[in-house]
Amino acid sequence: MFTQEQIDQFHRDGIIVARGVFQGKELAALRAAADRVVEEGIADTAQTDHRYRANADGIPTYFRSERMWDRDPIFQAVTVNPTLLSCFGQLIGHPFMPAVDSFVCKIPEGDLPIHWHQDPPYGDPAWTVTHPVPNIDADIYLDNSTVENGCVWVIPGHHLVGHVELENYSEDALFDELGAVPVEMEPGDVSFHCISAPHGSAGNRTGDLRRTFYIHYLNAETQFQCYGQKDRIQKLKDRMGLFDARALAAVRKMIAAREQLGYGGLEGTSLRLNEEGFEFTGEPRTPPRHWGTLIAAMSEDEIRRKKSLTYLNQTA
Repeated sequence: MFTQEQIDQFHRDGIIVARGVFQGKELAALRAAADRVVEEGIADTAQTDHRYRANADGIPTYFRSERMWDRDPIFQAVTVNPTLLSCFGQLIGHPFMPAVDSFVCKIPEGDLPIHWHQDPPYGDPAWTVTHPVPNIDADIYLDNSTVENGCVWVIPGHHLVGHVELENYSEDALFDELGAVPVEMEPGDVSFHCISAPHGSAGNRTGDLRRTFYIHYLNAETQFQCYGQKDRIQKLKDRMGLFDARALAAVRKMIAAREQLGYGGLEGTSLRLNEEGFEFTGEPRTPPRHWGTLIAAMSEDEIRRKKSLTYLNQTA
């Protein structure tokens, strides 16, 4: 659970880390299932829903897998972990549902950087504003993530201005000159980052494995405003529904999977589930449409400078 000070820090910076959310048998089961996914991805035995990119030598290299909820019940179970949901609910301040699941893997010496970007829709220069309801990814770390093995770097404080002009800077400048900070993690930690926050990572040149299971939980209003007719959202609707009876049934199946694995459900928590998704009812939590309030308090000059990243070597 986050304190009010931590919630305020998240809305100021665009990222926050919750340490040790997953532990013990649950973390061990998640890592074991991930081992099988990585083995399959590297071998390409299934030839489905795994992703590859060419490394510096032009060799296709495994780096990502999709449809994790369909691969093993543990991925469903951790998606409805009460601590994870409570932390997310504190930050968003609105009902939310799990919408997208994915698995990112940096294999040993794979050396595949993730270039600096904002997640959709904010990478589009035409996307000039940030929606007033927070839009957040939850990244569950299964291994140590360090500067040496390619941890995520974030430029704090630029998540409320719509598209940021990353295209005007080199990768080196974005890492070294614009206030980027590394986000080093341990197994079981969860980072919550605004999808509008500029972020990137270097390649893994070590012998370490660095894996992340990430979940994009969405609010219904944000889904409509930010994604509308996007192909991936349509595929999700086809797969399990979205903010409808099928989606609610899918979430209840996740809770059942959690209980069957012996981890317990939502009893005794400050979470409730209805047709709009999960809602955190405890305190402290983010006020409704909080980003709208924060954006309204920014001057046009501050927005312009943050969009153009003209805070060279300064705190934004």
